[in-house]
Amino acid sequence: MPPALYAENVAPFLRFDAPLPNMLYAFGGRNQGYGPLDTVEMLDTWHGCWVTCPSMPTRRAGSAAALLPKGLMLVVGGYNEKGIAEGLLASCDAYDPFKRRWQEPGSIAPLTRARWGHGCAPLRGKVYVAGGCSLQPEAQPREAFMETLRCCEVYDPVTSTWTAGAPLQIARSGFRIVTLDGERYLAAVGGCDNVFGRAETQPTVELFDGFTGHWSLLERRLAQPRTTAGAVAVGSQELLVMGGAPSLSSAEVYQVSLPGSDNCKDDEAQKCQEISNMPEGRMGCQAAVVSLPRPNSHYPLAVQPCVVIVGGERCEDSGGDLPRVRQFANAPVFDIHTRSWRRDEVVPPLPAARTAVALCVGLGRMDSD
Repeated sequence: MPPALYAENVAPFLRFDAPLPNMLYAFGGRNQGYGPLDTVEMLDTWHGCWVTCPSMPTRRAGSAAALLPKGLMLVVGGYNEKGIAEGLLASCDAYDPFKRRWQEPGSIAPLTRARWGHGCAPLRGKVYVAGGCSLQPEAQPREAFMETLRCCEVYDPVTSTWTAGAPLQIARSGFRIVTLDGERYLAAVGGCDNVFGRAETQPTVELFDGFTGHWSLLERRLAQPRTTAGAVAVGSQELLVMGGAPSLSSAEVYQVSLPGSDNCKDDEAQKCQEISNMPEGRMGCQAAVVSLPRPNSHYPLAVQPCVVIVGGERCEDSGGDLPRVRQFANAPVFDIHTRSWRRDEVVPPLPAARTAVALCVGLGRMDSD
C-alpha cells in the first residue's frame, strides 16, 4: 500500500489500547512571564502535535529527566518558583505514561544533594545524575553560597535509593550527559565550572565507563566551548552538540574516543565536525532523538531519526544597559540521515516559550481524533 494512502485512509481509523513508543516529553522549564513551570507537553508523533499532559506535582526549571526500565519517566531536581537558592530541589517526580498520571509526591526517594543545572542519563537500568549547582553544606539559601559540583548520584529503581557514584573529573554545571555504545558509556559534554562571576565555559568531554565505574577526561575537545547546549548521540561514537551560551548558532559532531576503538585521525575528526549552523542561536536548550516523517511525507509515518531542539533563549543587544532576552517556542529539527536542518515545520512550536526544560523520549497514549 502506498504510504500516502495508508496515512490518509488507514491510520486515522486505527486505535491502540497500549501507549506507543517514540513520544517526546517536555517537562517544566522557565518562562519569562510565569517563572518555573509545572506544565508537561508530549509531542504526539502519530498526529504531529503537542498534547498537554497532567501537570507535575512540583514547578521545576533546570531539572533533568530520564527513562526508567519499566517505562516510567523520572524528573530530577531543579528549582521552583522561589528561585535557584531558596527554591533548590532535591525531590524527584515519576510520570506513568500507562496511567497518564504522576506518582504520589514523596514516592521517589530524593537526591542526597539538591541541585540544578545537572546532567542526567540512564545506564544499565539505573539513572546517573552528576554535577550541577548546589548550596554549600550547612549554608544559608543565598546565591552567594552556591557551588558547582563534581559529585555523582546513582538511582536504583529496584530499591528506590540513591547511592554515591564516582565524581566527575571537573566540576561542571549546564552540561549534558549522553548515553553511548549500547548502554556501556556516558559522555559528559561541556558546561561551565562556575555559573556566578568567574565562569569558565568548558570545551572538555568526560567519559564514564559502566564496567570500571570511573570518569576520565578525553583528550579531544569540542571545537567550541559550550554550556547549556543541546547534545545527543547520533551514533555509537558520535555526539551532535549545538547551541549554548552565549546564544551560539554553531553545531558540531564530536567523535568520542572509546577504549579499544579506532579513533578518527585529527583531519578526519575535523571533517566530521563540519556541520551547518542552527537557524537561530540559542542557549538553555535541550535536544532529543525521535523518529519523524521524512521530508514530503506525513504523520504518522515517523520513520526518519531526527534531533529535535526544544526551548532556549537568546540574548540580544537592546541598545540599553541590559540585553533583551528572547525565549523560544519553536523546535528546530536536524535530520540525522541527511546531516542537515529541516526547512519544513515538521515539529510545531510549543504552546509557550521557555528555557531550561527537561526532555525524555518514551511511551505515550494518543488522544483519539
